[in-house]
Order: sequence, then structure tokens, then C-alpha cells
Amino acid sequence: RHKQTHRALDSPHAKKCQHCGKAYVSMPALSMHLLTHQLNHKCTLCDKTFSRPWLLQGHMRAHTGQKPFGCAHCGKAFADRSNLRAHMQTHSGAKKYECNRCGKAFALKSYLNKHLEAACPK
Repeated sequence: RHKQTHRALDSPHAKKCQHCGKAYVSMPALSMHLLTHQLNHKCTLCDKTFSRPWLLQGHMRAHTGQKPFGCAHCGKAFADRSNLRAHMQTHSGAKKYECNRCGKAFALKSYLNKHLEAACPK
């Protein structure tokens, strides 16, 4: 099974989704993808549908405003664990995204993009 992960997506052994044509190197990978075409989890507030229950659960926090994932360093809270993980990079001291206009550096690419869109003085 591990060897399958090294196949090229244009290999004759690659598996294609019959719905969208996307190629996968193994049947388990294709099986997981097929779930994205089955939107069985529906929000009761706005009728948006999701392929997995945890995606719906995360979406519901947008309606409730709940932010259960808090930063241990500064207390900032997030609705999504992945956003907390990204935020934690701001506390590492590493700032690898630099503005090519003014030279200011940022820990997250999204912070650099926000700076470029709205705040860069140059």
C-alpha cells in the first residue's frame, strides 16, 4: 500500500473519480475523496451541507460564535484548531514572510497578505 503513494497521478494504475475526474494513487485515497461528493450533513440554520460531521460541527461555531481553542501564551481564542496552530507560529519568533515593499517581516503568510492589502505604507 505504501508503494502506491509513490505512483504518478498519470500512471495507468491511478484511480479516477467518476464524478469530477480527479486522480488518486490508491483506492483508499479515492474512497476518502468520494465522501466529498456525498453532502449528508446539513446545517439546520442555513442549509449549507458538508461531507463530514466534524466539518458541520466547525461550521456551527460560525453561527454560535463559540471559540473553544485558546492560546496558552496570549489568551486569544479561535473557533478552529487549525487557526490556533497557525497562530502559535506568531509566538515562535520566526518571521519568514517579508514584505518586498517595506521590509517588515511576519510569522504567517496571511499576515503578510493582510499587510500588503491594507496597511503597507509604501
